[in-house]
Amino acid sequence: MRSRLIDLRERRALLRERAARERAALDQWVARAEVIEGWADQGAAAMQWLGRRPLLVAAAAALALALRPRRALGWLSKGVTLWQLWRQARALWRRLAPVRKSGSEPDFRSPQKIGL
Repeated sequence: MRSRLIDLRERRALLRERAARERAALDQWVARAEVIEGWADQGAAAMQWLGRRPLLVAAAAALALALRPRRALGWLSKGVTLWQLWRQARALWRRLAPVRKSGSEPDFRSPQKIGL
């Protein structure tokens, strides 16, 4: 009986060490995720700021077009593509966020369009 208790104590100590290592690894992962979340928040804030100042965006685009037309057109096409991707991702997020909160499965068979 005594040897069984000793074995259990050793096993418990090993499990505690393993749990401590796993917590440390999880802490590192969460720290990295928080950094990425901060970047995403800053990007979203910048997009909102620019969205409230369309004249500034148009003036910057016109200046870039006047100074380097070929390069500006390339950047403009990339910007439009990124903007469309952003709108689609945001619409998908808004569609799925209530599903995530309720815990039910999304209905992808629905003919309802994603509001773009």
